[in-house]
Amino acid sequence: MTATVLAAWIGACSGVGSLLWNVYTKLTSGPKLRVTAFAGMVMMPPPPNNPNFLKMTVQNVGTAPTTLTNLSLHTYGSRWAKFKNRATVNAVLNHYQGAQLPHKLEVGAEWSGLMEHDEKFNGWLGSETLWFAVHHSFSKKPTQVRIFNPVLSAPKHR
Repeated sequence: MTATVLAAWIGACSGVGSLLWNVYTKLTSGPKLRVTAFAGMVMMPPPPNNPNFLKMTVQNVGTAPTTLTNLSLHTYGSRWAKFKNRATVNAVLNHYQGAQLPHKLEVGAEWSGLMEHDEKFNGWLGSETLWFAVHHSFSKKPTQVRIFNPVLSAPKHR
């Protein structure tokens, strides 16, 4: 193998490697949201009537800031409906405790909020799988997570 052929192979391999690295950094850069939602939370000391709350947390673990624009709740009739984003319930959260939206979320920052349960929310929570979605300025699709309900997840005692 001559030096020219070897240099050509090294150039070709490093070019392909550089291309793959550029594709990887393009796909992984930008804001990434880590979202959690827990239902059935209580405050201590409790406010009047001892209500339950939905605790929502959004963290930006990506490489760029973003602006949170909207919060919503969704239920889906099937996995296929979720895949196709065809919700049976679409509800926008507009009454909650926490920084109001739109809210700029810097890299490494966290937003959190509380929403008091009402009868309709409790009905959705008890009968179907409920999803919490965060819409932000860098994405066409919201970041969705299942709402964790400790009442339904608790082991049954005999």
